[in-house]
Amino acid sequence: MKVYLKKCDDYDNVENILLPILEKFKDKFNEGEKVLVKPNLLSPKNVETGITTHPKVVGVVLKFLLDLGTKPYLGDSPATGTALEAVKANGIYDVCKKLNVPVVELDDPIDVDGEIYKGIKISKKVLEADKIVNIAKLKTHVQMIMTLAVKNTFGCVVGKEKSAWHFRAKTNTNFANVIIDIHNIVKPTLNIMDGILGMEGNGPANGVQKRFNVIGVSENAYALDHAIIKSLNVKEKYVYIIKEAMKRNLIPNYDLESDWEGGKIKLPLTAPIFETVTNLTRVFERVPKINADKCISCKICESRCPAEAIDIDNNKTIDYSKCIRCYVCHEVCPQDAIKLIRKII
Repeated sequence: MKVYLKKCDDYDNVENILLPILEKFKDKFNEGEKVLVKPNLLSPKNVETGITTHPKVVGVVLKFLLDLGTKPYLGDSPATGTALEAVKANGIYDVCKKLNVPVVELDDPIDVDGEIYKGIKISKKVLEADKIVNIAKLKTHVQMIMTLAVKNTFGCVVGKEKSAWHFRAKTNTNFANVIIDIHNIVKPTLNIMDGILGMEGNGPANGVQKRFNVIGVSENAYALDHAIIKSLNVKEKYVYIIKEAMKRNLIPNYDLESDWEGGKIKLPLTAPIFETVTNLTRVFERVPKINADKCISCKICESRCPAEAIDIDNNKTIDYSKCIRCYVCHEVCPQDAIKLIRKII
């Protein structure tokens, strides 16, 4: 198993860096196959925010697949807005239009059973694909600590079902296993990491932009994610998906080919750093708090809250007796009006 982490300091250099790596995997695809390309389209944001997969990365992947005679189509189920709105906002739409590649909404759910969790509503458009190419974004995540290749396949769950799984899972450990089950159902043929411009701090939408200057590729998303966090000096036990994947023996032995120096990353305020010495993480946990001065009462947080704990009309309050600390509200807020404060639970 190979993992490639290649230094790439500019999106104008993506083709020169990424295409030679993709060529190593051309035998994985056959002429005429339907290939779903699944980028990170979290929300309709300008690509310069570092929130979504960059169109130049998508363009290289689509051209590679078209040259092989496959039939690619691009799709996602964003946390806010639609896939079409997201690609129009970040420039991927223009790439797809130029290459005559369809953009689809990952809707039309089919119940699929995972190893642990049952009745997961995966889009029919995912399950009908012959192959899947997963193009993730290197970012932090206030609940899962990092959002990488495995987490990116969570977007194959339709619409508000994603929020519902937060509520069903309850804990971060359980939610990590939900994501792992989903990823193992989706089974991408190839995983690509857009890590040139990403995010640190309280990501995946309201963190701080950071240039990591890396492109990653592997057949195995667990190996790719593991190689990235090790290169960034992040402990495995801090990243819930990695921690649970290790328990389930899902991270294979891999050979790393890298010229990337890695470095450091500022983790979210929610990182479970207290677990190393005490059991205080759940006691002094971060909870969301609405900044009334920044809030525009769009009610996106209220509609997405799986626990129905938010009431914007009632003085922008959060019922902490209901709040499950999934931080979906923080993730979907378009104004960065929800902060994470320390509170004794």
